[in-house]
Amino acid sequence: MDVLGDILSTLQLRSTLYFRAELTAPFSISVPEDRAVIRFHVANRGPCLVTLPTGEATRFEQGDLVLVPHGAAHVLSDPSSKQPRPLGEVLKESGFDGSGPLVFGGGGEQTVIVCGYFAFAHEAVHPVIASLPSLIHLPAVADRSYQWLEQLVSYMEGESRAQVEAWSEIVRRVAEILFIHVLRSYMGTHPNSTAALLALGDPQIGKALALIHAEPAREWSIGALATHAAMSKTAFAERFRQMLGTTPGKYLVDWRMHKARMLLDRGDTSVKQVAWEVGYESETAFNRVFSAHFGVTPGRFKMRRANPANEEPEPAENSEASDT
Repeated sequence: MDVLGDILSTLQLRSTLYFRAELTAPFSISVPEDRAVIRFHVANRGPCLVTLPTGEATRFEQGDLVLVPHGAAHVLSDPSSKQPRPLGEVLKESGFDGSGPLVFGGGGEQTVIVCGYFAFAHEAVHPVIASLPSLIHLPAVADRSYQWLEQLVSYMEGESRAQVEAWSEIVRRVAEILFIHVLRSYMGTHPNSTAALLALGDPQIGKALALIHAEPAREWSIGALATHAAMSKTAFAERFRQMLGTTPGKYLVDWRMHKARMLLDRGDTSVKQVAWEVGYESETAFNRVFSAHFGVTPGRFKMRRANPANEEPEPAENSEASDT
């Protein structure tokens, strides 16, 4: 079971390209916070400095990619610039109207970067995504496979510049592939990655995750999962919690609800059928758990998705659920 692929598909990964920025020194642009997105910047020509509010700064150059996983505010600048300008002011001053490149700066050395973001439907939360560090920097020479990734980014940048018919759809799909490769490359080059990421490839916890994702409707007990992982029940439960920050039972319930939300979002499946597909013979029990997670009944959620014009903001997710 491809657990990472299942996670990204179920959480409905999408992406958007903001712009191709042609910047000249001196320049310093303050990008505002947006916790709902994972921003990325790819240097087509460098150098550029990305600085977080904590003061953490990373220089990236041609072929490098920088990811800001939790949408934190940050500054993009040339190495010599000091006082940043808000992005809104830069867009207005440059006359950027959403087409063509964003051109800005003092006329010195040129930096060209492609900027965009990844996001998930309904601001979905998963331990693997939530555990990503505040900044990921992948140099173009990080590993052999990254050469292909650099070519993929160049292709995306070329499509965004040419803007031939259907270019935005091509960029969207390529960017999704890019995100998968970023996570794979990050895990491959950072042996001390976050525990949740490492869990995907762990020979024991990874096997349990594969079973849950392959058959989320099955009544997986901690004992059954521990047996498949060739561990004692106690040791398995503790290791699972340490790596993913939750219990096996709660992970199963949370994942069932993510699956249910995705199925309801499609609009072609009844609430009763969705309940059955995620492991609930009782529609009443399913309604109760779904409502506890998302603050709305499955029927109401389905109706909102079918009539987005009448949709009201949903409360924040409530992840309370019982263990199995």
